[in-house]
Amino acid sequence: MFTKKDHIKVLAKNVVSRLEQDESIALNPRTRQMVYQDLYTKLSPYIITDEEMREKIITQMGQKAEALEDSGVTESDQFKAARTVLMNKLGENAVNGLYYQIPIKNVATLVVQFMMSHNQVEEVYLSDDDLEKSIVDFFKKFNPEQLH
Repeated sequence: MFTKKDHIKVLAKNVVSRLEQDESIALNPRTRQMVYQDLYTKLSPYIITDEEMREKIITQMGQKAEALEDSGVTESDQFKAARTVLMNKLGENAVNGLYYQIPIKNVATLVVQFMMSHNQVEEVYLSDDDLEKSIVDFFKKFNPEQLH
């Protein structure tokens, strides 16, 4: 699976939908789309996709192109090495092709704060801790390959 920025939009929409279906939150149906978009905007800086990772690697390789040419290593090997370095930085926070820039628990905390403060979320029925646990569980199970 090659993840793209759209997968983060789907993640945001699905987490809000799941919380609403579980009766953890209440939204005004007319403004639901706004909540999806605002959550995507909130999450986007904290999650890197395969597409963005590839772009970062290519940019890094481009900046070091002259030095890499002199090394005699093939472009493919250079890409693999750069990817390995980046994956080592993000490895423990990677789930199904989404690479969280901070621990998933911290991202869930951001979502809880978002839900508590967003003016279109009419009610939050769970405690902060229960809501956070529910969101962490959702993030860990979210699989972009199973989108429908």
